Amino acid sequence: MRNVIRGVLLIAAAAAIAVVVACGRSSKPHVLFVGIDGATWDVMTPMIERGELPNFKALIERGVASPLRTFQPSLSPIIWTSIATGKTMDKHGITSFVHADDPNSPIRSNERRASAVWEILGDGDVRVGIVGWWLTWPAEHVNGFMVSSYAAIAAGLWKGSVYSGIPEQVYPARLNGDLEALIGREQARAADVSRDIFGALPPDYGNPIQQRVIFDTKSAALTDRIFFEATREFGKREEPDFLAVYWGAVDVASHRFWKYFRPTDLPFHVSTSDIAALKEVVPNSYRWADARLGELVAAAGPDTTVIVASDHGFHAETVAYATEDERSGGHEDARVDLPGILVAAGPGIRHADWRASPPARLPSVFDVTPTLLYIYGLPVAYDMDGTACLDLFDLEFVKTHKVEHIATYEDRAKSRRGSASADPGVRQIEEGIRNRMKSIGYLAPADNTQQPNDSNSPPPKVNGK
Repeated sequence: MRNVIRGVLLIAAAAAIAVVVACGRSSKPHVLFVGIDGATWDVMTPMIERGELPNFKALIERGVASPLRTFQPSLSPIIWTSIATGKTMDKHGITSFVHADDPNSPIRSNERRASAVWEILGDGDVRVGIVGWWLTWPAEHVNGFMVSSYAAIAAGLWKGSVYSGIPEQVYPARLNGDLEALIGREQARAADVSRDIFGALPPDYGNPIQQRVIFDTKSAALTDRIFFEATREFGKREEPDFLAVYWGAVDVASHRFWKYFRPTDLPFHVSTSDIAALKEVVPNSYRWADARLGELVAAAGPDTTVIVASDHGFHAETVAYATEDERSGGHEDARVDLPGILVAAGPGIRHADWRASPPARLPSVFDVTPTLLYIYGLPVAYDMDGTACLDLFDLEFVKTHKVEHIATYEDRAKSRRGSASADPGVRQIEEGIRNRMKSIGYLAPADNTQQPNDSNSPPPKVNGK
């Protein structure tokens, strides 16, 4: 009888293990985080009301939609690092795109002074998958996988991407061959990505400046496609508990093509022919993001918490140091409040629309990491500048999940943040990148000397420096 009972127990245990293996998911919370640079409710809300962003609409109908407070200077590497750390730039140490003494040398992952959410989660036994986040090259040695974001400055590409031949773009190294194959596959269908944003625009359309900004936007769209495919492919295989991806084409399109999208926002000089050819570039970048978001949400499943955020909003903006053809939209004007977006849906998330009737305290970019830690039951550090946004959650979730605190996460080793120096052959590799971009039908910009920020304009001074 004892042997029979033992056999039954063994069968039951095996069955339980089989279920866990079949499900392929740990018992920890699962979060999908999608970062969309420059996304703004000013563009999205009308599109949602017209039925053009169905996947955003579906999330809002079962979750929270809110502005996301941000700060100036609203430069992507600064804000996305604050989103990842919950800290101000004086604490995390990232104040620009490149080194002050070498404008051809981008800031590297090992130069961040504060712990990022993927480090903290990884140390808490949460498997992570990070794709495309600003300033993550060389790829960090995370508990899970990372596809880093490399800025090929010598090729005129300031937004980060992944390129064939660049060292340390992915961790663990066993994924390098798969990443190289993915890059080649997506570059081979770059024309399809271009049509998603530009439709049937002739390849030689526009004056030299317009051709350069078309190149910028095509490159950003191709990068987003690569990041999307890496998220989908590696996320399915590696099964992280926390999966995050960054997309940048909305920001690039909004900087470059705002005057064609909303020609009456400012007294722009724009022809009717250019409006007809280019007016859909900005909304098409949102439509692309919405479609890919829907695919990731469907793959993640109903037990996944989905969070979508942007670093800042957008509006019509001209500057003295760039022509309208080069830049007609922006977010760097410190006199204007341009919050980003926040959408959250999933287990424990309440239903609330704060776009028109915000609460007393809106969520901020500093609250993202503390809120993620709260979801996973990990302490929020007292030296973070944000707090867990409990207003996102229903009362039952808050009752059963208390906020814990810790003094700091900065007393831990930071040796996982990539190599201290870049491979000496990188500059030569970048010239190959430029040639590759030409070979896939993208026009290389005529002038690669622009300053490194979202709009190729000079970055503002920080603390008078």
